[in-house]
Amino acid sequence: MDNIDSIIVIGISHKQLSTEERELFIQQKPRQIIHKLYLEKKINGYVELSTCLRAEYYIDLNNYEVIDEIKRLFGNNDGIFVKKGVEAVEYLFKVSCGFYSVIKGEEQILSQVKNAYKLAMEEKITTTILNVLFNKGIDLGKKFRTQSQICKNALSLEAISLKFIKNNSENLEKKKILILGIGELAQSILYLLVKSKVEDITITNRTTHRALELKNTYDVNVIKFDDKLEAISQSDIIISVTSAPHTVLRYEEVTPILKEKEYLFLDLAVPRDVDIRLGELSNVTLYNLDDVWEVYHKHQNKREHLLEEYGFLVEEQIKQIEKWFDYRRKYVEKKDYYRE
Repeated sequence: MDNIDSIIVIGISHKQLSTEERELFIQQKPRQIIHKLYLEKKINGYVELSTCLRAEYYIDLNNYEVIDEIKRLFGNNDGIFVKKGVEAVEYLFKVSCGFYSVIKGEEQILSQVKNAYKLAMEEKITTTILNVLFNKGIDLGKKFRTQSQICKNALSLEAISLKFIKNNSENLEKKKILILGIGELAQSILYLLVKSKVEDITITNRTTHRALELKNTYDVNVIKFDDKLEAISQSDIIISVTSAPHTVLRYEEVTPILKEKEYLFLDLAVPRDVDIRLGELSNVTLYNLDDVWEVYHKHQNKREHLLEEYGFLVEEQIKQIEKWFDYRRKYVEKKDYYRE
C-alpha cells in the first residue's frame, strides 16, 4: 500500500467519551498494542498523539485487515473512532488547527502535535508518508492561526484553569497552593499563578530533581513527593496534574489529615489523581477536567465562526496532499516501467 488510503487514525477523545471512559481506555495500554503491531510489521509506522483529552494513533497501514484487528484489541468500544484516507488526513489537519479542541484554535494542541511527531521521529517509527502529512499539518496549523487570528485573546487550558480557581477562591494571592506534577500543563499553571502574585506555592513531583529545577525560576517551595499529605493539610488549593496511571490522592490517606477549613481540589489528570469520594466531604470542593470546561463556553461562538470562515485553508492543503500522492503514485509506476 502506498496511497492516501493507507493512512488511518484510530483513537478516542473527549467528544466521544467521558473522563472515566477515557481512563478505562488508557488502562488498556493502547500504545503497547499499536507498537506490538509495528514490531510484528503489521503496520509500517505510527505517531501517537496522547493528551488529557485524546489518545489517537496515526498509522501507515500495510493492509486494511489490520484495522479490524486493532479494533478487536481495543475491545470494539463504540467510543473508539476510525478514520481512513482523505478523512484521516483532514482530521489531522483540523486537529493541528484546533478544530476539535475544547477551546477552538488554541495553540497548545499544535505544540502537542509537534512533540508527538518529534518523539515518533526520535524513535524512528514514522514513515515517509507520515512525515509529509505531519509536516504539512504543522505548517497548516501555523498558517491557519496567523490568517484567522483565532488565538487573539484566546484562553488556553491553563488560563481556563486559573480562571476556574479564581471563580472559586477569593483573595487568591493569599492562598496556600500545592501543585502535584511538573509537566507542561502544571508548569503553565505555575507560571500564571506566579504572574497573579500568589505568594505561597509548593510543588512536588516523584522525581524531585525536576521540581528543584523550577525552584529558582519561580521562587517556590519544593517538597518530596512522600511529604505531599502533610503539605495538603496546610494548603488551601491543591492542583493535581501528574501522569500517574492510578489514583494518587486516596480517600483513606487524605481524609485523616484534613483540617477544619475549606479545601479546593482541582484534578486535571487523566486518569484522575484524586479519589472522587473526597468531593463528598463537607469542607472539600473537588473539580476535574470535565468541570473546568464549563467556564469557557461563552467564548465559543466567535471561534466557531472563524473555523467556518477559514476552513478553506484546510481544503487547500488536502488538495496539495492529494496531488503529492498522485505524483508519488505516477513516479513509482514510471520507475517500475523502466525496470521492466
